[in-house]
Amino acid sequence: MQSREPNKALSIASVAALVAAVALSVPVAERLIAAIWQWYKFAGYSDAGYITLSLRTGLLFSGLLAATLGSALWFNRLAKRRAAPFAKSMSSLAVWVAAAVLATYWLLGMSGLNAWRA
Repeated sequence: MQSREPNKALSIASVAALVAAVALSVPVAERLIAAIWQWYKFAGYSDAGYITLSLRTGLLFSGLLAATLGSALWFNRLAKRRAAPFAKSMSSLAVWVAAAVLATYWLLGMSGLNAWRA
């Protein structure tokens, strides 16, 4: 019979990974809203509006997201082995959120709505 303490700790870690992924989504959501607003505001003008993203900050941000994604994957794998359904679902959700945020950031960065700054 397994002890509940490791599963409880795994559940807490999985929720922490989800909270980290959601927290890292806030700046991306703000930049996405700003880009949509600039596109809407300047649609049809020859000099359309754009937002700026920093490449250095983007690389640091991507590193944080990669660490969050990696830890969530690791927690998910542990939860599968320990038969911890709550931890498995929370870590799985954290993986999806982190992957979506990472993809959104770089798609926004590659779009015509962005002007990179050093």
